[in-house]
Amino acid sequence: MLKRKRIQIICDELNKNGVISIDDLAKQLEISPSTIRRDIQELEENHMVRRIRGGAIPVAANTPHELPFSMRTDIFKEEKARIAEAAKQYIHENDTLIVGSGTTTLAFAKTLSDISPLYVATSDLMSALELSTFPNVELTVLGGALRHFHHSITGYFAEQMLNQIHADTAFVGIDAIDFNLGLMNFSTEDVAVNKLILKAATQKVILCDHSKFDAIAFANVCSLDQIDVLITGKETDTVYLDRLREMGVKTIVA
Repeated sequence: MLKRKRIQIICDELNKNGVISIDDLAKQLEISPSTIRRDIQELEENHMVRRIRGGAIPVAANTPHELPFSMRTDIFKEEKARIAEAAKQYIHENDTLIVGSGTTTLAFAKTLSDISPLYVATSDLMSALELSTFPNVELTVLGGALRHFHHSITGYFAEQMLNQIHADTAFVGIDAIDFNLGLMNFSTEDVAVNKLILKAATQKVILCDHSKFDAIAFANVCSLDQIDVLITGKETDTVYLDRLREMGVKTIVA
């Protein structure tokens, strides 16, 4: 079994049960316990789990660490795909879009092959590679510094380009949502770019899976009243959905 698939299963089991057993997972996946231990060790080194005797538990939801892009891609993959499809209702032919960085926005970028024409700018290298294969998309890739292991483009040159862009709609992923503090990212470099992406667009759409709620990241992007739409998965607790709607945030559940 591929390592990415094992990591996804471990994360799914943690999300569902709150704890995993090395022996149980080894039997379930028909692999050696030592392989599961190595996977758990890697997850712990990336601050995603905490090892306990015989297994692992999740770290606290508000732990301020950012997983590498490669580890985030397959986590909640189905939910991200539903969010991406739901976001397409906010796109029309001839629209100009800005797509921010992240694994949920990458899932969104993958859906854009059937709306023609589109004019898209992105701050995400992986989304740019995907969009570059679509003949219906006229693509602009922001120049700047590339964040290692995260594939987002940041820095002075990216910010200068964004200051010259206007778009119909921005699609932005975030790392955490707190109802008092608003939307947050772990990286201050991504925060600076995301602020300008939102400023450059008439319509501001946030894409986030259920794990981003009631969490804290390092730096604020904006308050909830500064966005137009938030799209999340059906896995999101109804307590959070009700709170969003009480605050007047248009919320789509996919």
